[in-house]
Amino acid sequence: MRKAAVALLMLVAACRPEPGDSDYENQGQFNQSPDGGSPGPNSDVLPGPFPFEEGQRRLGVGFYEGGRTDDIPIDNTTTHVYLYDSTVTMEPSTTRVEGRTADLAVHAGKAWLGFGVHWDTTRNLSTWKTLHVSLRSEDPGFASVKVGMNDAARSVQLDVEKYGYVNDGEWHHLSIPLTEFTAGGLNLAAVNAPFVLIAGQGQPADKLLLDNLYFTAE
Repeated sequence: MRKAAVALLMLVAACRPEPGDSDYENQGQFNQSPDGGSPGPNSDVLPGPFPFEEGQRRLGVGFYEGGRTDDIPIDNTTTHVYLYDSTVTMEPSTTRVEGRTADLAVHAGKAWLGFGVHWDTTRNLSTWKTLHVSLRSEDPGFASVKVGMNDAARSVQLDVEKYGYVNDGEWHHLSIPLTEFTAGGLNLAAVNAPFVLIAGQGQPADKLLLDNLYFTAE
């Protein structure tokens, strides 16, 4: 089991998270085929609801094991997963939609929950058009979920119900145009957190499955 508890000052969920130290290990590099293509037919790696195809552009930033043309792996040196203010723990799960594992976010029972992928140096994501992620929960602590991105000055967070998430215990595959973030003021040329997830108050051990996180140029 991989667990981390990272102290992080965050006044309210709408504020831009400021990362602390990370000890979350080994995310983002699992089982990628050597040529970046899709898993073979005899593999136990699930291809996902929208398998990678040659000719596509696809960026992995962690929580993704499938084929991709670009990758920014979580190395705990310059790229990290931060678990905000000890509000959540995370562990691998074989209940997944792609790859060999998904990640299970477990609520600490506090007034809110948050975690995110953070880069030490800002990156330009202006050539990417859509954020894709798969989520699954039926626990009350994840009845309200927001997905966000941060630039050097702000965090823009979007209610995932607008993009098809339902707290019904089923997988939901979300496609969020990055124009939704730029409409909120995000600067795609200076992103330092490509994925943030915020939820409300929950009971200890409320759970959310997260998998299949990537960006496309379409």
